[in-house]
Amino acid sequence: MSSEVKLNDSPIINAFKRIQVALMIVGPTGRILHCNPAADSLFGYDSGKLVGRPVFDVLAVTSVAELGAYIEPPAIDAIIKGIAGRTANGQRILLGAQMTVWTEAENGLQHALVLRDIADEVSAERRSRSELERANNAIVGAKIGVFDYVRKTESVNVSDLWRELLGVDSVDSDDLKREWLSKVHPDDLDAALESVRLCLEDQCERHSCEYRLRSKDDSRWLWIRSDMSIAERDRQGNVSRLSGAMTDITDRKATETALRRSEEQFRSAFQSTTIGMAIVGFDGKFLRVNPALCELFGYSEQDLVNTDIQALTHSEDQQDTEARLDLIKAGEASSYQFEKRYIRANGAVMWGSLSVGIVRDDEGRPDHMVSQIVDMTEQRRLNELKSQFVSTVSHELRTPLTSILGSLMLLSSMDDEPFSDQAQRLLFIAQQNGDRLHALINDVLDFEKFSAQQMRFDLSTHRIVTLVEEAILANLASGDKFGVRFDMVCPDRTLTGVVDPQRFQQVMTNLLSNAAKFAHTGSTVRVAVEEQEDAVRIAVTSDGEKIPESFREHLFQPFSQADSATTRARGGTGLGLAITKQIVEQTGGAIDFDSTEGEGTTFWFTVPSPKPQ
Repeated sequence: MSSEVKLNDSPIINAFKRIQVALMIVGPTGRILHCNPAADSLFGYDSGKLVGRPVFDVLAVTSVAELGAYIEPPAIDAIIKGIAGRTANGQRILLGAQMTVWTEAENGLQHALVLRDIADEVSAERRSRSELERANNAIVGAKIGVFDYVRKTESVNVSDLWRELLGVDSVDSDDLKREWLSKVHPDDLDAALESVRLCLEDQCERHSCEYRLRSKDDSRWLWIRSDMSIAERDRQGNVSRLSGAMTDITDRKATETALRRSEEQFRSAFQSTTIGMAIVGFDGKFLRVNPALCELFGYSEQDLVNTDIQALTHSEDQQDTEARLDLIKAGEASSYQFEKRYIRANGAVMWGSLSVGIVRDDEGRPDHMVSQIVDMTEQRRLNELKSQFVSTVSHELRTPLTSILGSLMLLSSMDDEPFSDQAQRLLFIAQQNGDRLHALINDVLDFEKFSAQQMRFDLSTHRIVTLVEEAILANLASGDKFGVRFDMVCPDRTLTGVVDPQRFQQVMTNLLSNAAKFAHTGSTVRVAVEEQEDAVRIAVTSDGEKIPESFREHLFQPFSQADSATTRARGGTGLGLAITKQIVEQTGGAIDFDSTEGEGTTFWFTVPSPKPQ
């Protein structure tokens, strides 16, 4: 009878077959002498199909010697973690094996292997290692020093980071305690020791405190947070070991200090400012008001907090106020400012300039609003008086001036009795200055209307080239006066824009007369008309002196003059550009200028293109 038959008949082998763990016996040539059904299943073979196959078909070894090399003499067994296997369909699997070797007189060298699939174990171990590494990185990154205190021996064990925070290299327990005690701020030592005492006396499971610790180089105080907890008890339930973590919170404390200082500054400014201020909820209710606001409305602080902004608003302005508040609530605006009327406690109407801004929480969500209210009642009254005065004076001047200019024109046109040259010169001077005064009065009246948003415009679609040509013809005399000529460039003569023709001519006259006034004698003022995306751009360029960049923000303000001496010599009221800007912007356009040394100055403005039908 062969040895294989003897083996198969062995009672041990019959028991071997019933074991649920994959088992395999390999002979001296590397062939599998026996394996149980669990081993067949592990490698994806039908029952009994592995017997007789080379073990190299299912394990990543090339010889019996390589397999035996896992066992280091004089040992006769070994645990192999991570040997590669191969299933019947060629799929790679990761195996763990326990192998035992022996020699039989009849069958020679034998290897018995207990096998299992460890893919899940390795994956779980890898995940665990990764989580442990992340946790360690978090501790290191957060600068958390870990420590243990054993009550019985009074010994302290600390991590490297704890030593780094404390700035000590010693590992001796007594040295560590002495170093720690010497570095804690004297004012904070009792609080720092309190956590240890409370946990040792079992008054709490855990306790936290914050204290100051001198830095490693002794140059400053670090803020430390210490979290202490009971880690272990003895058989009698008494506390035997404490563990804790020490974290550097200096940056957080600095942020808290800066925030507290900022809050104190805001509180001080809020309370002491002479401008009425309030913190308002999105329902319009006052959450907090300052003394200036109470004085402004004539209410006590409690009375104001018990009301809302709408209750103080004039009935005719409530709808506008609600509309602006709705924009804030919908997230379409983060702030707004406008003038409105309020009702004081005594029933008087007050004009106020209201400024509102949103304050958001840490997550960026709107939390409340901050409002400022400035009393504009007196200012508006004075503006109205000023407007009335200017209007009255201008009209009172215009009526007699018109008569004077008419009379001068009649005198100038009389041919029956010609005046002497001296008289004609005086008439010419009087008429020139009368025209200048008339233009000034018109400018002042126009400026007042524009400033009060009272100017009316008659907007319609017109061909821009035609209007520009008319403006150039109307200003030829101005060009002749200063010895310059006008030249127009317009590649597309069909361009149209939405304008008020009369006000367009006023803009062009201001720009052309200014260009002629400040251009060099004998030069050419160029007028360019070109199409833009949604507008038509008109540019007037002269070769005059460069306008200082420092004067840019003042140029369109009333009565502003870059060079007063030149302006006086050439004439001008200082209102032309301010009026021009108002006309352009109130009719939907934009205006600006470019000035370069040696290349002259270009004033340009735009008019809206007509919308497609």
